[in-house]
Amino acid sequence: MKHKIVEVKNVLSCLELMENLQGRSSITPGIGLVHGPSGFGKTTTMCWLINQLGARNASYVRCYATDTPSSFIARIMEELGADMLYPLRKSVDFIVNRMNERQLPLFIDEADHIVGQSRIMETIRDLYDATELPVILVGMEEIARRISHRKQLFNRVSEWVEFQPADLEDVHEFASQLLDDRVQVAEDLLEHIRKRSGGEVRRILTALEKIERSALANDLDFVDLDAWGEQPLFLEFRR
Repeated sequence: MKHKIVEVKNVLSCLELMENLQGRSSITPGIGLVHGPSGFGKTTTMCWLINQLGARNASYVRCYATDTPSSFIARIMEELGADMLYPLRKSVDFIVNRMNERQLPLFIDEADHIVGQSRIMETIRDLYDATELPVILVGMEEIARRISHRKQLFNRVSEWVEFQPADLEDVHEFASQLLDDRVQVAEDLLEHIRKRSGGEVRRILTALEKIERSALANDLDFVDLDAWGEQPLFLEFRR
């Protein structure tokens, strides 16, 4: 399988979100929210988006279940190439100054882990209010509802993307752009992949790689549903 980002609908929606945040008027708030189920490609899309901006033109931090205000701030400081300053307020001031100097948007992945921590969420709001630069929160399905209880932050969200299951057109794009050029997958098998995966990108890619590997091993240049038969595409739990 080729290693590249395929610009399917969810990816293009995130690109539009970023363009809207960067081009918004001064009276429009600049926090974005990207959410959806696990396996739909949110983190991969964010990394692609950051590369589109230029690796040095954005900051990315991943949250953990064990995060505290100190560890969260320390990870942003590390991303900016700096050591922690104490008290924590000095580190926050440093981050604000660096974001303003370099006009850095801030991407916060796995934000579900910190939604319930008031001090971290208030710090994020402080960073946004002090810079008015785009802040993009990325999380699972429930993050929008959970953030809605934090009105001061929720009211600053002006752009959002809810990741949708891949449709057949998306699966076609994955197959045409990622499979080895010697392998073609029939539409009936692509539709079978879409249905069995529930549109989950991670499972779609697993299935395509499995089919590609089998086709190359058996010297096949075309695989349809009849040829694939009942072979598993990915691990499934059956009751």
